Formats: sequence, C-alpha cells, structure tokens
Amino acid sequence: MKILFRVSIFIVILLIGIIGITGYHTFYKQLPDHTAVIQASGLEASVEVHWDPYGVPYVYADNESDLYFAIGYVHAQDRLWQLTLAQLMAEGRFSEFLGDPFIEVDKHQRTLGIWRTAKAIINKTSPQILTNLEHYAEGINTYVAQNSDKLPIEMTLLGIPPINWTPSHSVAVSRLMAWDQNIQWKSEIAIALLAAGIGNSKVNQLLPSEYRSGITESYTADTQSIASVSAQFLETDTKVKNMLQNNGGAIGSNAWALSGSLTTSGKAMLAGDPHMGLSMPGNWYELHASTPEFSITGATIPGTPFVVIGQNEHLAWSITNMMADDTDFYLIENNPEAVDQYVADSSNGQAVYENYTWQQEIIGVKDSDDVLFRIPHTKHGPIINEVHPDGDKLGLKPVAMRWAGHEVSHELQAIYELNKAETLDEFTQGLEHFGSPVMNFIYADNKNNIARIGAGRLPVRFEDATNFKKGWDTEQDWAEWIPFDQMPRNINPESGFVANANNSVITESYPYYIGRFWATGSRISRIQYLVNENVRSDVNAMQRMQADIFSEHAADLTEVLLPLLRNSQRDNEFETVLTYLENWDHRYSINSTAATIFDLFFLKLSDHILDRDVPENLREGLYRLEYIPVRMVTEILLNGSSYFNTANEEAEQIRQQVIRSAMIETITQLSDEFGPEPFAWRWEALHTLTLSPPLLGEISDSPDSPETLGLIVRNLLSEGPHPVPGHGMTINKGEYSWNNPFEVTLGPSIRRIIDFSEPYRSLSVLPTGQSGNPLSANYGDQTDLWLEGRYRYIYSDSTFFLETNVETMRLEPLSVQ
Repeated sequence: MKILFRVSIFIVILLIGIIGITGYHTFYKQLPDHTAVIQASGLEASVEVHWDPYGVPYVYADNESDLYFAIGYVHAQDRLWQLTLAQLMAEGRFSEFLGDPFIEVDKHQRTLGIWRTAKAIINKTSPQILTNLEHYAEGINTYVAQNSDKLPIEMTLLGIPPINWTPSHSVAVSRLMAWDQNIQWKSEIAIALLAAGIGNSKVNQLLPSEYRSGITESYTADTQSIASVSAQFLETDTKVKNMLQNNGGAIGSNAWALSGSLTTSGKAMLAGDPHMGLSMPGNWYELHASTPEFSITGATIPGTPFVVIGQNEHLAWSITNMMADDTDFYLIENNPEAVDQYVADSSNGQAVYENYTWQQEIIGVKDSDDVLFRIPHTKHGPIINEVHPDGDKLGLKPVAMRWAGHEVSHELQAIYELNKAETLDEFTQGLEHFGSPVMNFIYADNKNNIARIGAGRLPVRFEDATNFKKGWDTEQDWAEWIPFDQMPRNINPESGFVANANNSVITESYPYYIGRFWATGSRISRIQYLVNENVRSDVNAMQRMQADIFSEHAADLTEVLLPLLRNSQRDNEFETVLTYLENWDHRYSINSTAATIFDLFFLKLSDHILDRDVPENLREGLYRLEYIPVRMVTEILLNGSSYFNTANEEAEQIRQQVIRSAMIETITQLSDEFGPEPFAWRWEALHTLTLSPPLLGEISDSPDSPETLGLIVRNLLSEGPHPVPGHGMTINKGEYSWNNPFEVTLGPSIRRIIDFSEPYRSLSVLPTGQSGNPLSANYGDQTDLWLEGRYRYIYSDSTFFLETNVETMRLEPLSVQ
C-alpha cells in the first residue's frame, strides 16, 4: 500500500507537469535488479549476491578482494546518495554544488579537518587494509560507471554528480562517525557559557555533585573568548548535524551480554541497540559476507566495507559510547611582534614562540568566486576562530581545539581484525588499533565468555579536564596516552552479565580522568533490574528488555512531586491530572495520558526553576544536552537546595507557586492543543517520529524552497509522523529536543540480539530499511517492525537458503561468458 501511495503521488505530480517525463528516469530506472548478471573488470572470479525479502545481501566470494569489491558495489547500488553526502561532509564541498549559503558549513568541516586526518591515516595504513579498501572503492566506482543514468533522485534534484570514491573516503567515514559520537566537548562549552554568564557559584549550586569539581577557576575575559569562539563552533556543528538529520543531544547506546549462567539455554547472549539520529535511510546497512576462509554477519556503515557490529561463528559484539572526554580547548597568545607566531611555552617566565603552520583551503562556490580560507595550526590543533563570523570585530583571542580524532589511529584495521577474530584474546588484540571514538565494546562468545572492553585513545591528564586550557602552559599539554590495557574493562564478572547505557564505567579508585558528563542512571539501573528479575533469560526476555518503556526517572520524581502538587493546588484544581499521575505505571506507552502530563509538567517546572538564575539564551544551550538540565532539576527536587529550603517560609511559598504555575501552564497548553478531555492528551499525540532524508529534508523546509521539492520530500522520501513509545530515559529510547518537544530526534538506530544456542541466526531490525530508493520495496519496510518492537532474522550460514525466499544476483569478471 505504501508503494501504491508513492506511485499515485508520483502520477499526480506527472499530470500537473511538475516533473513530467523525467519521472521515469528519476524514480523507476533506479530500481536494482536482484536477479541480474553483471560483468565487471575488477573481479578475479564470480561473486554471488543472494538477497532476502528485506534487501539484505548475502555475499559469497572466493577471495577477499572480490568480497570487498562486491560490498562496495551493493553499497553504491542501495546508498549512493548517502555515500556522496559523506564525501561532501568529509571534504567540505557543499558550496561547490549548492552555492554560497553553504560556505559556513564548508569552513567548519575543513577546520574540523576530517579529510586532512583521513589522508594522514591512509598514508600509514597497512598494505592489507589498503588493498581491501581499494577493491571496495573499485566496487563503488564500477557501479557508478555502469549506472550513470540511474542516479538517486536527491542527486538529480540538487544537480550533484557522483564523486570518485577512494580509500581515503572510507577512512574519512570512520572519522565522521568518531566526531558524531564526540559529545563531551559540547557539555563543557554549555557549562562554560553558563559559568561565564551567571558565575561559578551559581553554576555549582545548580549542577549535580558529580559535575561540580571541574567548574573551579574564575571566568576571566580570556576564557570568555574561549567560550564565545567555541560556542560559535558548537552552533555551526549543530547546524551541520541538523542538516543531515543527525541531531539529538545524548547520542549513546544500550548493550548487555549474559553468560550461560543467566540464560535458559546455558549459552551466552548479547543485545545491543546503538542510539543515533534517525533519518531516511538510516545509518546502518546489514549484510552477510563469506569467503572460504571466514564469514561475518552484521551491520556496516556505507562507505566502509567491514562489519562494525555483528557476529561470526565464534563471537559477537555491540558498542556503546563511553562518554569520554577526548577534546580540549586552548587559549592561545600571539607574539605581539610577529603575527605568524604564538606562545608555545612560558614555564620559565620567558615566552618561547613557535610558528603557526597554515592549512590553505580553496572553497569552490557554485555561481560565485572561489573562497580562499587559511586555517592556522598550533601544537594543540587548529585555530577555530574563523568559524566565528564576528571574531575579528569582537577582538577574540585565538582558540585552538585538540581532538584525539586528529591523531593517526587505525579503526578500520581494528574492525577488520574483529571480523576475523575467533577468541576473546584475538578480539582484544584487534581493539588495540582502535583510537577514535572512545567506545565500550560489549562482547559474548560461544565459549560463554562475556566482556565490556574500553577502547580508544585518551590523553593522560594531570588535572580535571573540564576547564579550558592555557596554550602556553606545557603542564597542560598532551604528553602520553592512557595505556590500552588500563582502559576500563570488565571480563567474565561473577555477576554473569556486563552492560552499559552510557553510564560511568569507572570507580573512584580509577587513576585516570575519563570524563564527567555521563548519562543518567535511569537506563542502566533498569537493565540491571530486569536482568536480575528474569533470573534466566531467553530471546523473548531480551526482546522485552529492548522494548522496555518504564522510566525510573519518572517513578522517582512522581513520588516527590505528587505531594507537592497536592499542597500547591487550590480548590482541588489538579484532581483530574493527579488521578492520572497517581495511577500511572511510569511506562511511556503511546496510549498513556499520564506520560504526557508528567513530561510537559517537568519541562515547565524546569523552566521555572532555572529561570531564576539562567537567562533564556543560556537555557537554550543547556537544553540541547538533555541529560544536563535533567540532572540539574532532578537533584534540586530530590536532594533539596537553597531554592527549595523548606525551613524557610518564603521559599516554601515560592516553591508552591512555581509548582502550581507549571501545572497550570501544562493543563492550559494541552487543553488548547488537544481539547479539554485528558483522553486526547495521550503520548501518541505528541511523541512522534518523522523519518526525513538528510540535506534534502532541511532544504525543502526553507521558505525559499519550491513547493515541488516539498511535495517530493514529504510524500515520497519521508515516512511519518509515527507515534513512538518510550522516552529519552527508557531502555527503548525516544529522545526529543527540549527546545522543540516532542518530535523524536534520536533512538535505536538498529536493534540486534544474538543467542549462541542458535548461532546460525540472530534477530535484528532497522528503523527504516536497507534501500535508499523511495520506490524500492525495502525503503522503510522495517519501520512498523521497529515501532512495534518486532524483529526479523538475519542468518550466518546456509540455513538462510532454507528459511527464506532468495533472489540471486551474480557479479562476474569480464572474461566469463
């Protein structure tokens, strides 16, 4: 029915002359033939690609070279637009095709330096990995050469041609993911801006206790410069992520592994659901890859040929963000007598100068002159001031950004070795190559081993790294890295399970600084509770856990807020909403009215509480990072503060007034938007998800965008709105922006469950589908499964041919007739 609807819309557009005869070439001609025989000059032998009904390819090749060629080919066949967007992101080339509105984006991307770093990494990549990446690139480019008349609709509409794929682009994709997962620096900037605006004392009163120790030094005019420049860098970075439908302030994941002692089968089990921005199509592309030497099943990221999360016949793994702090900002002092020099050291009371190194960039701009862009670099990294449009006018001092992701490390080498590992030791050895982002790898195997292994490069710091640094203080330089074998890990614990939900993975005795801004404990404590409650788990229990929508955060706060609401109401004005809240099971089901009342009330109450000390513009910055204001307000409510000092009669009156006002505003807003009956205020009315295409979705929302484009994006390229269960603090995550409630922006980008009692198959589901073509049967065909907490099977051996319908495509070398 969905395909018929899209076709009918397409016919209407044709009839009114908006697209005309180009419709055939724009839509239908792109659809791949899953039964084709395709000849390609880059192959040594024939490769068979078997497609299941969900568009998942099972690639069988005689050797690795042909295997990775074929993976490149199918990635391009289904996700060419996604690959092209990654290239534009990595190289900073949007202006070249879309004009001067994107110059700011390109400056940001080139300052970030993904492409520069990728080329440095590729120069030190092992011959084996380089060869595999070259064959993968050849597969992508072969598909493009053979199908230049079948470009994705996005490329046709925007006039963006395919760009030749290289191994450097694959490395760049892995670094783009690393930057996407890097969120600690945003928290530091938000807190720095807050401290600069209202003072350290008030910030420390508002912050939860575990956040406070980093906010110690006074915010001088110099650190105001750092705050201003880095805030602008954050603004542009947020703009880029929104443009690519990759928003969401609390990127993270759930993952847990159970040993056989906790399962009904006596075999280990693993579950994982990485949380990322939700777009159409999604971040992951699933496949099974097999040669006579090895096989691997799982999820790839288009642009890289290896399985990032998956399983082979021996072991399985998933990943979570460690929430580690791998970025520092440094204030730089210029040499007053030489503009090309900066102070590198003043530890002996005498300034030691070093020359800036200059990164020369020429940004091509469609229908305009090229833009020359020069980025100075220090020993601490690039100066980011040029991203600030008014930096010169404001007299801001230079600010350098040091990110561990600018260092040479070999994530693709690591992932390749994980794909082929057969033991826990081999898996761990492979992770030694992994540098950025810093992640927890949750592991299980057929020998009943389970583990949480931290991997990634973090500098050894000798003080809390939350504060901004002085570029001339050598004691604040990065001199060494935390040794890999001393990164946080937990192997085969007595409890029988390991888990992470972006919570802290260290104890007070851990010797190194990892980070400070962790996720709330709501998800991890719920995971632990359910594991203990189940005693022995099976696949069904794992599915229920991933679909769990109970909020410990809501349960804790309603217990505190209900008596406060009763005391603050007048003439029983809140009796109806109190009845809903008192009878709520604290689950964010789509038919829950109490969930809506609680969440909107909590937002209103947070506004009132923070409004006393935090100006609206600063609150907006905090609200981008949901877990910070949540923890601020929660601590005030649960643990008390000078704000809610019940011993003070005046404070008590203020508290009652604030709570009453917040609830009145909640009821008024819900009544105005949905009517006076609380039945109509159900969670499904507010908490919805619309899956939109990256870039094109943002462009179509512009007031200057033609209505034709809007019609195509809304009716052909997008899915939704769909009611979504869950919340930002439930295991089944459905995060929305506090600045724009309640549209879901982030959630499980894939769900996977592996049971080693059935090693030949696992459960998986995507929020969208495999294909990036809007008329494909596999464009959004898994959305209903994902919304309803259902799964499909993905196979790891020849059982696949017995269990499901198969279509076979064959790639052959040109010499085969």
